[in-house]
Amino acid sequence: MRLAVKLTLTIAAASIIPTGAATLVGRELVRRGSRAEFDRALDSAEEKVASRYLSLQEEVTKVVERLADPDDQFTGLILIAIANGGPDDDTFRQLATAAPRVMRERGLDVLQVLGSRGEILASGHFPGRIGDIDSRFGTEAGRELHAQKDARLLPERILLEGKPATRLTVQAQRLVRSTLGGKVLVVGGQLLGRAFARSLRLPGGTVMRLEDAQGVELGVELGDESSDWRRFAGYPQRVYQLKDDKGRVAARVVLAVPDDQLRASLRAINYAAGTLALCGLLLALLLGAIAGRGLSRRLGDLCDASAAVAAGDLEQQLAERGRDEVSALVRAFNRMTSELKDSKQKLRAAERIAAWQEIARRIAHEIKNPLFPIQTSIETLRKVYLKKHPDFDEIFNESTSTILEEVTRLKNIVSEFSQFARLPKPRLAPCDLAELMPHVLSLYADGAVALESLLPPGLPPVLADREQLTQVLVNLVKNAREALSGRPEPRVRIEASSADGFLQILVVDNGPGFGEDVAGQIFTPYFTTKGQAGGTGLGLAIVQRIVAEHGGHVEARSAPGEGATFVVHLPLAVP
Repeated sequence: MRLAVKLTLTIAAASIIPTGAATLVGRELVRRGSRAEFDRALDSAEEKVASRYLSLQEEVTKVVERLADPDDQFTGLILIAIANGGPDDDTFRQLATAAPRVMRERGLDVLQVLGSRGEILASGHFPGRIGDIDSRFGTEAGRELHAQKDARLLPERILLEGKPATRLTVQAQRLVRSTLGGKVLVVGGQLLGRAFARSLRLPGGTVMRLEDAQGVELGVELGDESSDWRRFAGYPQRVYQLKDDKGRVAARVVLAVPDDQLRASLRAINYAAGTLALCGLLLALLLGAIAGRGLSRRLGDLCDASAAVAAGDLEQQLAERGRDEVSALVRAFNRMTSELKDSKQKLRAAERIAAWQEIARRIAHEIKNPLFPIQTSIETLRKVYLKKHPDFDEIFNESTSTILEEVTRLKNIVSEFSQFARLPKPRLAPCDLAELMPHVLSLYADGAVALESLLPPGLPPVLADREQLTQVLVNLVKNAREALSGRPEPRVRIEASSADGFLQILVVDNGPGFGEDVAGQIFTPYFTTKGQAGGTGLGLAIVQRIVAEHGGHVEARSAPGEGATFVVHLPLAVP
């Protein structure tokens, strides 16, 4: 990823992240404040439900207690009938008419009177059950026990739109005893349903749903009769449980506080934050693009200049402007290239001095070797001449032959050194290795060493000086032949291949090879081995110098007893 893109993205993230964090914090603060208000509204609504349910129980209990008075006109009629041997048909007909009326007048939804055996003597909510046994109240002792309790939540069979149905009711029972000896159980109650829901008048826009233990709706209070409770399902809720006389949950009041205003506020916050983030992002992208483009261009120039320096161009200098960190880096780069240039010039001068000192030392050593036999031969001639030795002629011939051989050797040393010192600058041109090899091999066609050339067809040409490349090949083959002196079945193989813009030439022999100590000095001028005592040691040094001036390099690979391989890398003649 480019630096400009990274910088732009960083600035964009720096502008978006604070906005996003502020949005989240703001949303959470608004949500917490609203939740506190919702909790207060639900607490108030829950208290309202509990209070209204308790009031309903008290109301039902009071009404039933008034009905349970022996002097009550309705209850007294039943007690008198029981005292006279039980209600007759006329009494039952009279009760069937009076019970619904009394039930409505007293504000009840359930009204029935049970005899001592649990038989229904009168029923205002279900006249058809007169004469039935109500098993819910059990034995007489059980009915007396129930009669002592406050109003409680019980299911009751009623007529709903002319059809029997079971509904939850808040009921109270009272046992009434007559002074004439009769007793009845008065049961009264109100339905737990829509009327109860409407009577709550919940605060703060709170809505409610009344349902039984199975989740069947008994009544709702939504503030809008056309509303559906399902749209309040996602609002903050609280459940208030209503239990029966056995402690089981018989009904639930689900309270909910509409949070439309909160949702609208959160949407407004999101919209504002989104707009702000978008504007910040566009501004960040613009600023990042402007700043990143300039910075990227300056760093790109620095990278290109660094690559050029790494490739050997020490003339690189960049324009210095500004006082920022990049400008400081540019100034440091310019100082570095200047110092590298000076150091390289000094190093080259020192290397040249050291190289010529080494060459001078080795030339002195090479010249000193033939001077000793010359000196010895002359001293011998002088002695035998002064003594008039009878074998003077023979000694003279032998000594002068030695002197001439050593003088020839000195001439060769001087000639090779002169050639090494005056090596001309190569005249580069495309050169076909396949055309050169026959000439090189013909120079050593004496059969002393088997020569083999393995050049693949279509080998690309190299960019080289034809004469100097021939000299490189001749010196390498000559060096290999000298290394094979006295070896059984001597053989030299020449191979070539191209890869990565270079031509690789391998000269391989099956000679004795050499170790790592020799490999580090083999291209040093005048370095020789015992197996190459006849040479001067400049052949491989000339090879290395020629190859280097052609933009390539040469390396030697070997191990004792495994032969030697010299690899020359020369650039191809690429158009």
